[in-house]
Amino acid sequence: MIYVGTSGYSFPDWIGEVYPKDISKPDMLKYYCHVWSFNAVELNFTYYASPSYKTIVSMLRRTPSHFVFSVKLPASVTHEGWKSQSFPQDDVKKLLDALIPMVEENRLKMLLAQFPYSFRDTPENRQYLQLIREKIGLPTAVEFRHSSWNNEGIYKLLESCGFTFVVVDEPNLRELFPYVPITTSDKAYFRFHGRNKNWFTATEGERYNYKYSVEEISNFAKDVIRLAQRASDVFVFFNNCYRGNAVRDAINLRHIIENILFES
Repeated sequence: MIYVGTSGYSFPDWIGEVYPKDISKPDMLKYYCHVWSFNAVELNFTYYASPSYKTIVSMLRRTPSHFVFSVKLPASVTHEGWKSQSFPQDDVKKLLDALIPMVEENRLKMLLAQFPYSFRDTPENRQYLQLIREKIGLPTAVEFRHSSWNNEGIYKLLESCGFTFVVVDEPNLRELFPYVPITTSDKAYFRFHGRNKNWFTATEGERYNYKYSVEEISNFAKDVIRLAQRASDVFVFFNNCYRGNAVRDAINLRHIIENILFES
């Protein structure tokens, strides 16, 4: 199964760009599912704060039964815990308790551990990855931003832990992690951040200001299909969310994949 969507769905600068001008915030998720026909979404707001149980139930009721979710782990796990080698058990328990309805309906497909650029490949940080595996029993995808993690030892470690490696596309700058289309589990996971050359100087929103070309998306589609031949599920999320670019690019990718599969 190939799941295609975006990293988040509720952005003010999408209104009037890809959402109708008069859309209400509660209607965005329904529009995302039923008009754009995406079959998955990556929830990023969980990085900042845990949702309530009620919020999760509401999201499940506003989406069809085949629609699935990936949920980002909180900042205390990926941006703070490794600095002191202490796992924020309370924060994770609060999140997982809220996600129980999603788990029960088999619609939580992945947790996302997105580590920052400052998280480098060191023996201590490898141990922290293993600690996460010990503490979290749900399927987890791991994203690195620093290129020091791009080595066979790490890929073997992820495989031994049962982690899914996140294939990232981002600017070819400094020591940002390169595009390496592989998988370390029975799942594959892609995140496309865009190639904004001002990555290190732009504001958080502007960092993801990039529109992929048809040629770039076509190349991604080939890798998605290739990994789909060996993985039970493939998750593809566009994070170049500036003014709805992620929506346009995700729809284009889906169409290209469908055309390739139809022609074959």
